[in-house]
Amino acid sequence: MIQKKLLSASMAAAVLAVMPAVNAFAAETPVFPEFNENDVNGRVIVTLPEGLAAKVSITFDSPEGKAEPYYLTDLAENTSATFDIEGRDYTLDDYRIYNLTVAPEGVSVAPYSVSFTIPDGDETPDSFKELKYTFLVDDIVSEKDWDASLDGNEHTVTYHIPPFALGDVNEDGKVDAKDASRVLMHYSAVSTGAEGVLTDAQKKAANVNGDDKIDAKDASRILVYYSAASTGGTPTWD
Repeated sequence: MIQKKLLSASMAAAVLAVMPAVNAFAAETPVFPEFNENDVNGRVIVTLPEGLAAKVSITFDSPEGKAEPYYLTDLAENTSATFDIEGRDYTLDDYRIYNLTVAPEGVSVAPYSVSFTIPDGDETPDSFKELKYTFLVDDIVSEKDWDASLDGNEHTVTYHIPPFALGDVNEDGKVDAKDASRVLMHYSAVSTGAEGVLTDAQKKAANVNGDDKIDAKDASRILVYYSAASTGGTPTWD
């Protein structure tokens, strides 16, 4: 059985519209032990579409160090999460640069990362800042995993997730030795400086070990998968 790695084309098209937020203002719990709710002067809202779950993390850099864990949560598909953020003015001895990372689960795409700051409410009254990050999915085949647009403080990030079955490189609906052969043909061509034989979607299907390279290791994994399936086993790519 071929493991489906991504959304079907019909589902991908269906989730282009933003789904209604769920508990958009029920704030997540920070993992930062010194979090002070009295210093909160900002809010980040992350909204995911149907069919796309993700790990969401927020860290911050400050004079004391870098990448301090602030929030960490698993966000289910078709939901929203709200993160209360403490404000800090940007000075040499007292600042925070926050870093938001949204890493989709179950799909071979790069995480979305962005940095932001939140003003100090004590120093700058009436400066509460709300940032919205809305994620969508389409089935466009692109060299980029996602595109982002900005309208004020509202960010829209569209992941390009063409439908494919991992390992089904030649797109014939099954994983077998022909797929491994196709991978080796591509690898051989690229290794000699020639243009590869795979489309962008086929490259995603071929990268079965998730190392962002297409080589003999992928062909070997495909053959192992095929062998297990052919003998009545239940193969996986793990």
